[in-house]
Amino acid sequence: MNRDSEDMIDNRKRRHRLKSFRNIVIFFLIVAFCGYLYMQRDAWIPRLEGIGSRYHSVTENDGELAEGNFPLLFSGSSGYQAELVDDTLFFLHDAYLELYSLHGDHKDTRQHAYQNAMISTSSKYALLYESGGTSFRLDSKNKNIYNKSVDDDIITGKVSDNGNVVLITESGSYACTIQVYDNTGKRIYQRDCLEHVVDVSFHKDEDGCFFTSIQVQNGVLQSTVTSVLFHQVDTQWTSLPMDTMAITTGVSYDGSLCVIGDTSCTYFSDTGEVLSTFSYDASLLSEHYENGRVALILQDDQTRATTLVLLDKSASDLEKVPIEDTAELVKVFEGDAIVMCPGKVTSYDFSGTALATVSLEGAYTSFIKRDGYLFLMGYEQMDRVDFKE
Repeated sequence: MNRDSEDMIDNRKRRHRLKSFRNIVIFFLIVAFCGYLYMQRDAWIPRLEGIGSRYHSVTENDGELAEGNFPLLFSGSSGYQAELVDDTLFFLHDAYLELYSLHGDHKDTRQHAYQNAMISTSSKYALLYESGGTSFRLDSKNKNIYNKSVDDDIITGKVSDNGNVVLITESGSYACTIQVYDNTGKRIYQRDCLEHVVDVSFHKDEDGCFFTSIQVQNGVLQSTVTSVLFHQVDTQWTSLPMDTMAITTGVSYDGSLCVIGDTSCTYFSDTGEVLSTFSYDASLLSEHYENGRVALILQDDQTRATTLVLLDKSASDLEKVPIEDTAELVKVFEGDAIVMCPGKVTSYDFSGTALATVSLEGAYTSFIKRDGYLFLMGYEQMDRVDFKE
């Protein structure tokens, strides 16, 4: 073999070794890069999800109103109130409580004699009470369960999933009185309050309640939460005052409490520990709560910019979504926040992604959502429209 042939063989071996070495280096670089991506997954996966959300397809519903039994018509000078109990629509108006199926089939008519009737519902029960009067009653979708009266005028009331009824009534000697009745009409708890109670929510186990009161301290309006059990006299705990005017409260399935005020929203554990707080320097236009999830419509007083704020079981898990400045109502149904503007309804999940929308021709003031339907409340009628997400 001559010298040139030997050099060619050596060059081929050298190139083969270099290629093998390069492949090994590339392999380890790929392994290292994959390991780095895995270690940094909490940073880049949300970014990919964010990119995907920008290209998310929003479901456009056609807005065609249901026919057949719809619209449901209600006449009267005082309008009507509508709520869902189980799979039944409850309509309270004038001297009647009327029940309909989700498809508009009339199921029952029940008469009442309340001058200023109000309704509060849970999953299985409806509480009717006479605001400023002394009468109240408990109903299910099947029947009127009982009718009762109290000594002092009723300010407000709520009903729990097991049929317990809590009433806040006026009092001659105290700021107000809390009275609780079980689902047979038996009174199981009473408390005379020095505080001005504005809202009550039942404990997760429905063996007690949280009541929220307001007071003025050094010229500042404050709200305080107190937890009580129905079988004992002493309070469980009382929170420190919050510098906000409480508007509504709600309890999630894990027992935690949320207080929504005009300037802040605070989550409490069932033992009274403050878990998180979100404060806002803007006008609160609308708010709603469902099982730990809070939706707020806030409007900046200077720029007039309107924002949908979504809190998913914590004020630390928060999303802000710019929305139309005509937005006037938000509700949380089945885990989604649904915003109503004149002529339009849009739903969002709690990551802030728009899911579905529908354009409306009629004038509506509120709505209920269930099983892919929006029940739209007008002045003297209710319409229904498909709302697929």
